[in-house]
Amino acid sequence: MKNSVTSEVKSIVKELGLTWNFAYSDNRAENSVGVKLVGTYLTDDQKQVVKQKMIERGFQFRYIRENDNGWMGHCNGTRFCFQNKI
Repeated sequence: MKNSVTSEVKSIVKELGLTWNFAYSDNRAENSVGVKLVGTYLTDDQKQVVKQKMIERGFQFRYIRENDNGWMGHCNGTRFCFQNKI
């Protein structure tokens, strides 16, 4: 276990057998990290698996959303946000 939000989200999504074009992360408020998986949209069930596994690994859930920006279509995909372990 690598213990970073980005590496853990990517690892769990790989376990689900999914791929993405590229992933990027950015720092958010309250020691949180947002991770966007560009080029893939997870189902509601898949999102819940990621959420639950991240919580089990000690990360605090913030949100999950879909980015679907028409003007930046090359960056669309599922975004997760979790608080870093303290």
